[in-house]
Amino acid sequence: MTRKIVILTSIYPGKDINETFTPIVHYFTKEWIKMDCEVIVIHNLAFYHKFFYFLASIFSKLIAAFTGTNIPNQRLTQVYKYHLDGVIVIRMPIYKSFPRFRFAKKTIERQEEKIFKELDQSNFIPDIIVGHWENPQLELITLLKKRFSSAVTSLVFHHKADFLINLYKNNTKEILSSIDVFGFRSAPIKASFKQFGVDEKNSFMCYSGIPERFTENKNVKKFNAKLASFLFVGTLIKRKYPSEIIDALTIVYKNNDYKLDYIGGGFESNKIETKIKEKLLSENVTLNGRVTRDKVWEKMIESDCFIMISKNEAYGLVYLEAMAAGCITIAAKDEGFDGVIKHGENGFLCEAGNVEELAILIEYINKMSIQEKQEISKSAVLTASKLTNFKAAESYLRNLEK
Repeated sequence: MTRKIVILTSIYPGKDINETFTPIVHYFTKEWIKMDCEVIVIHNLAFYHKFFYFLASIFSKLIAAFTGTNIPNQRLTQVYKYHLDGVIVIRMPIYKSFPRFRFAKKTIERQEEKIFKELDQSNFIPDIIVGHWENPQLELITLLKKRFSSAVTSLVFHHKADFLINLYKNNTKEILSSIDVFGFRSAPIKASFKQFGVDEKNSFMCYSGIPERFTENKNVKKFNAKLASFLFVGTLIKRKYPSEIIDALTIVYKNNDYKLDYIGGGFESNKIETKIKEKLLSENVTLNGRVTRDKVWEKMIESDCFIMISKNEAYGLVYLEAMAAGCITIAAKDEGFDGVIKHGENGFLCEAGNVEELAILIEYINKMSIQEKQEISKSAVLTASKLTNFKAAESYLRNLEK
């Protein structure tokens, strides 16, 4: 039986869309097409007053330094229809007064009317309506549910519940009532919604996957008595705490007998370069800049340990790739990868940005036997093998249909 799915999202790839945005939703939709689903994506791309783009161009580097987000360099306002890997995509720009604010009620109503007309003209009656990113998808799903009452509705939450409460205040519970199935990008996000009666029966974890090719070989490392090579892959911005890794390693390795590679660019690279000079670490620490995905994979295969203890991280495919490579992977507690990583089983968790805790954790891992490290590595590889693109999309669809 062919399933008809409408997916609403604030972010979706296109030839004129900034490539720094990870195509999370497309990873799912292109797999659903292979599963004999008919999929229409409605890309609710926010646009702002022209003056905003002028200001953004002036302060773009500063904004990117602290948020890791690149401001769009063009104001896209026209409806644009295209196909991508068999997926029908309809970009419907929607005006917003200010970033992170609610859309105006009239704007939401007009947008929903446009969406309905597009579906009606295509004679597309959805079995499932699903959204990614709460604002404006939640309000649009609420209105579309009145049009397609038999459709299953779902929203995948990328923020904790306080984000919604700030938007909808006392109406939060009421507006959530239109959602049949709740999806969550991380365990901490899910936990924050317990106050609204969300439980296992009407919710699921919406984890992304990685390409199957990363899981074809069982990459279990040999290891030495101590971890010898470390890796960070990501944007070098403050909330990801990249330079704090050097501080922790300096505490643990008195003789500087380790290697640390950074892959990625960003404002914090200056801070890292300063620490390299001050601590005389030019032989130990390397800033590689941005490299290809294949080069990243090669570095992961070479490294013992992957560290990124970020704050405000919704998920993070790079952790999963590191686990597939057999790395001892350290992520942040109560952040996006807490839940996929189970502390002491398939990786480790540390408070975001906490140098002392990270140092203690690395010392603890170094005291483990080589066999114990290999067991962690094997468990990491097994976890990654269960989260390929296809398996993640299949699980996602199964949860929507339940």
